Amino acid sequence: MNADQDKQDAVEYPAWICIECGHVYDPSEGDPEWNIRPGVPFEKLPEEWNCPVCNHAKGQFRIFDSQL
Repeated sequence: MNADQDKQDAVEYPAWICIECGHVYDPSEGDPEWNIRPGVPFEKLPEEWNCPVCNHAKGQFRIFDSQL
């Protein structure tokens, strides 16, 4: 495997932020509380997944656009 293939295989998914409490779901970290492994995009989280901080549903999350 060459470096170009590595870049293609390493897909970066956007982080999502809970608009209720500010918790950020970062796909590169996953969610250990829900046994979600790193690399799982927000869209692939189980429907019953809730914010691990405030327990709000997935519908309360928006794409996190950090301007750092």
